[in-house]
This record gives sequence, structure tokens and C-alpha cells, in this order.
Amino acid sequence: MLAMLIGAASIYYFTNQLAAYRGWSAFDPKIFLDDSIPFVYWMMIPYCTLYLYYPAAAWFGIKGDKMMRENLIFHQMLITSCWFVFAVFLILPVEIDLRGDMEIPKSLFWQVQFDFMHTVDEPWNAWPSLHIVQSLLIVLVIRRWFPSQTIIHSVLHALLWFAWISLVLSTMMVKQHFVWDVVTGIIYALVCWKYWFKPTLDIAGSDEGEKIFSNVFDS
Repeated sequence: MLAMLIGAASIYYFTNQLAAYRGWSAFDPKIFLDDSIPFVYWMMIPYCTLYLYYPAAAWFGIKGDKMMRENLIFHQMLITSCWFVFAVFLILPVEIDLRGDMEIPKSLFWQVQFDFMHTVDEPWNAWPSLHIVQSLLIVLVIRRWFPSQTIIHSVLHALLWFAWISLVLSTMMVKQHFVWDVVTGIIYALVCWKYWFKPTLDIAGSDEGEKIFSNVFDS
């Protein structure tokens, strides 16, 4: 969790603020769907559930040495995958100009939530959406660690996908992201998983991976 805070969150804040300071947008990805999707203030709740995914990945992946090895490697790759997104934020920034039509209830609770989000997140954290990238990769690794071998696991997987889809919808319904951001976030996460994360985790969880880890820690 500390590594995520230092290696991802702090760098994200810096790149987000720098892109906002520059104020230059490489292109406009807005389509008709972006204006058609309604603003729903209470979708802030599933939007904030992203911050439950981080401890879930860290704490659930501790069942045995094999899973612990994969857990360590997964978080290293997760942080590194964020760095490529930060590069996009700086090289091809896009301003998310969707906040103008928001009607936030005059309630201290909701006002504080949105004021904090808009303070931390300048509208330059567009594509690919880190909300989507990080949460999808965490969902995929949790499903890897706890496959659907029982009815209970199948139900929990369904609930996990429901929670994730709610989070995806929330990114657009609280006007934090374009449809383009969500689509590119899903594509980026799936490509990373198939060609980078999964093959690497397969090695980390194998006998070969165990030998590599043993040699590293013995030395």
C-alpha cells in the first residue's frame, strides 16, 4: 500500500497538476454519448469504491507462498502500468470539459465529496482512465487467485463484476471521464493482462519462479 502511495498516487497528482498548469489539449474525444449520459450525484458512492480495490489486492493475495510471490510481482507491474498512463497524460493530454452541467444537491455531505474530488483531480486525468485500468487489473488478479470452483465463489465473482460495472458507469455519470477514456482504459488493461501480467504471474507462480525468488532472498 505504501508502494502504491509513493509509486503511483504521488506521481499521478504531479502529472495531473502539471497537465492542468499547461492547459493544452491534444484533441477532443467527446462524442454524443458523453452529453447524453446523465449526471447522477449518488454514483459518487460506487466511484469512490476504487479505494477498496487497493487493499483488496494487497490483503487477499496472501494465501500461501505462491500467491504471495504473485502478489508482490502484481503490484510491481500495477505501479509500472500506471507510469505509461501518466506519460499519456503529459504527452497527449485531454481536458474533461463535462463538469458544467452538474447539479450537486445542496447537502454538506455531497458538496464535500465533489469539492474534494475536483480539488484532487483536475480535469486532465482523461485517457486511459486509471479508475478503469487499476480496478480491472485488480478484478482479474483476484479472479485468478480465487477461481469459480464453488457456488459461493461464482456468486462472489458475479458480485465483484457487478461492483466493477457500477464503478465503470460511475466514472461517466459523475462526469469525471469521457466514454473514450473508459473504452481505452478497458483495452489497455486487457492488453496488459494478456500479454504482460498473466504470463509474468504464471512464471512467478511456477517452480521456476520459486527458485528465482529463493535465490534472490538467499543472496
